[in-house]
Amino acid sequence: MKFGEKYSTGVVWQDFQHRQLIDLLYKLKKEKVEKADSNVIRLSAAFLAMYVHHHFTLEEEHMDLYCYPGMELHKKGHKDYIKRIKVFREKQFDCDDNAVDGLIQTISHWILNHILTDDKKLGSYIIKAEQKSK
Repeated sequence: MKFGEKYSTGVVWQDFQHRQLIDLLYKLKKEKVEKADSNVIRLSAAFLAMYVHHHFTLEEEHMDLYCYPGMELHKKGHKDYIKRIKVFREKQFDCDDNAVDGLIQTISHWILNHILTDDKKLGSYIIKAEQKSK
C-alpha cells in the first residue's frame, strides 16, 4: 500500500502525516515477509502511539479552531483508537507473526475506516474554512 490520491485530504500537514502512517504499514508488511529485526514491531508500536498523539492533537486543534460540526464523533473515534493501541501494546510481548498481523490489521483498519471517511470530511471542512478566512 502506497500513499495515493485516494488517501489525500488536500490539507498539507494532514496528508504528510497520513503518508507517514501508510509508510509504516508498508514497512511492517515488508518486515513480516522478510522476517527481519524483531524490534521492528516494538519500535513501530511505539511510533504509532507517538504518531496518534501528535496527529490527533493537531486535528482536534483544527476542529476546535474552525468549529467543526462533526467534532465530538471524530474525537470519540480518536479516543477509541488510542485505547486500541494501548491495549495492543500492553498485550504484545512477543514479536511473533500474530503480533505483526495484529499491528498491520490495526493500522489498515484505521486507514480504511478513518482516513478515507472521517479525515476526508474534516480535510474538506478545513480547506473551506481556511478559504473563508482569507
